[in-house]
Amino acid sequence: MESSSTFLGMSNPEHSSQLEHQRLLKLAREYRQKGYAVTLHPSPAELPPNLASCSFDLIAKGENKTIAVEVRTRENLTLNGSEDLRAMTSLVDQVPGWEFELVVTNPRKQVS
Repeated sequence: MESSSTFLGMSNPEHSSQLEHQRLLKLAREYRQKGYAVTLHPSPAELPPNLASCSFDLIAKGENKTIAVEVRTRENLTLNGSEDLRAMTSLVDQVPGWEFELVVTNPRKQVS
């Protein structure tokens, strides 16, 4: 079995924050409402071969396109550097019918 540390991205659920997890569940619900088939934390076997090294948080499969999603808080945005995001974007761009979406979420500001 391949170690998750070799994957591009951070979609290992153990590494995501509660805020990222909540946003991911909301996104999954939104995509399902739009008619997409949603897979949370897809395994390499569920991805095209050239994307198997990517560890996406979610994939949403529609009739004409598949969206690969990475959710990060601002604090985790550069945790692995921006190189992993560039690599993920570049790899997804090479697959016809696939798009990459980065969702950045932040804690709500407390009202005093």
